[in-house]
Amino acid sequence: MRKFLAFLSTLVAFLLLFNCQLTARDKVDFSEKGEVHDQVIRLWNTHYREYFASEIKRRLFEDNDVYVLYDIQIGGLQSFVEMTRRCRDTAQIAELVTLLTPVFSMLKPVPDADNSKGWICNGGRICTAYGFLGKEVTLCSVQYLGLVGALAGSISENIPPRKRTAAERTFLAEAFNTMAVQMNRWLTPGYFTSVEKRLQVGSNDIRDASSRFFFSDRDLWYLTVLSDLAELDRSGVEPAGEDGKKAFESLLTKKEGIARTFDLFLARTVLVSSANGVRADLDQGFWRYHFDNRYAGYSGPVSPVSWEKDSDGKGIMKVQVEWDSAYIARNTGWDISHSRRLVPALETFARNRQNIKKVWGYRSPTFDPVALRQAFARQITDKIWNGDRQYPLFSNFWSGDNGWYRVAYANQTGRQFAGYPPYGLSVSIADGGYPIWGAYNPTLHLIFRNIYGMLQSDDAAVKDFISKHYRGLSGRGNLAFLSDLVSVSGKPGKR
Repeated sequence: MRKFLAFLSTLVAFLLLFNCQLTARDKVDFSEKGEVHDQVIRLWNTHYREYFASEIKRRLFEDNDVYVLYDIQIGGLQSFVEMTRRCRDTAQIAELVTLLTPVFSMLKPVPDADNSKGWICNGGRICTAYGFLGKEVTLCSVQYLGLVGALAGSISENIPPRKRTAAERTFLAEAFNTMAVQMNRWLTPGYFTSVEKRLQVGSNDIRDASSRFFFSDRDLWYLTVLSDLAELDRSGVEPAGEDGKKAFESLLTKKEGIARTFDLFLARTVLVSSANGVRADLDQGFWRYHFDNRYAGYSGPVSPVSWEKDSDGKGIMKVQVEWDSAYIARNTGWDISHSRRLVPALETFARNRQNIKKVWGYRSPTFDPVALRQAFARQITDKIWNGDRQYPLFSNFWSGDNGWYRVAYANQTGRQFAGYPPYGLSVSIADGGYPIWGAYNPTLHLIFRNIYGMLQSDDAAVKDFISKHYRGLSGRGNLAFLSDLVSVSGKPGKR
C-alpha cells in the first residue's frame, strides 16, 4: 500500500508540473504580432541583424571565406525569412534585402567554367584545411541560394510590383540571374548521368562507404532552388543580365533531367504505413557504411574515442570502444541535423507544386509535397522522439537509430571531437526548422511549445536538462527556434 501511495504521489506531482507547463505555455501568444513574434523582431533589431552583417563583412569580404554563406543560412536566417513571409513583415524583408544584396558583388569567374561566375573560396579555416582555396564550394553556394530563393519568393508573394522599392527590384533580378546561372552550370550531362545511375540502385546494392550512390543534401538543394526559380518566373521576375536569361533558357531544355532528379527524391523517400498514418524516411540504408555513421548501432555511454597528450603535448587519439560490424545500423540514412534541409525543400515544393509543373514539366502523380511533409513530420513523432513530453529528446538518425554519430569527425584537421552521443543531436530538431511542422502535426506542436516553456522554467532539474541537451536554445534567444514557433494564428493546422 505504501508503494502504491508513493507512486500516486509521484504521479500527482508529475501531473501538476506538466499542467503548470501547459498553463504557462498556453498563456503565451505565438501568433503573428504576438509576444513571441515581438521577441523575434526585438532580437533581430538588437543583435542578429548586426551580427549577420558583421559576419558577412568579416568572413566573406575580408577573409574570402565562402563557408559564411553556409553558416548564415543554417544559423537562423532561413527560419527568420520564412517567418517574415508568413507574417508579412515588410520592414524586415527590406532589411534582409539590404543585408544580402552585397553578397552578389562577390561573384567571381569560376575557373574552367566559360566565364560563369560563382563564389570562390580564398580563405577561412575549412577551405584551407581541405584544399578548397581558389575553388567554388558548391554546397555552400547552393545552400545560400536556398536562402536567397526563399527571400526572393517572399518579396514576390508579399509585395506587389508597384510597391517594391528599387532595392527589392534589384534583389529579385540579381537573385533570379544568379540562381539561373549557377543551376545551369551545375546541372551538367554528367550530373544527370549520375542521377540515372542512382535511380537504378537499391540500398541492398550498397557494399562500401562510398557516397557515390547517396541522395545528398546538394541534390535536395538543387530541387529547392529550381522550385524557387519556378516561382520567380511565374511571378514575372526577369533576370538582371543576359547571362541569366541565356542560363534560364538553357535550363528549360533540361526538363527531362530535372524531372529525373525529382524522381530520385521520390525514389529515396521510403513511405511506411503505421497506426498513426504514413511516415517517411530518406535514403534508408544507403548510409549504413558511411564513415560518420559507423557507430550508429552503438549506443553505450562510453565514448568510442578520447584524446591523450604525448610527451610533446600533442593530442593522440585513443580508441576506447573498438569498432565492430555489429555497430552497423542497417536502415541508417540521413542524420537529423542534415535532414533539416527537408523543411525549406518541402515548404517550397508545397507552395510551388503547380509552378514546378508549368515551368519544369514535372507531373508525377506521386509527387505530393503536402502529404510528404505530413509523413516526414510523423516520422519524428513515431520514430525519432523519445515519447517523453516532459523531457523530449530525439534520436540522432532519421531512421530512429540512436547510436553515436561522427565519431572522431575531422580528426585529420586536428580537431579533437569524440562524436555525438545518443540524443546528442536533439537540439537540431528544435533549431532545424522542424517547429513549423507543428502547424501540421498536433503532437509536434505540443512538444515544441513545451520546450519553449522549459526555457522559461526556474526548476533546477529542467534547467539542467536544457543545459545538457538544448544549450543552443538558451541565452540571448535562438533566432531559428523562436522564428519557427510563430504562426499566423498560433494554432496547429492554421497557417
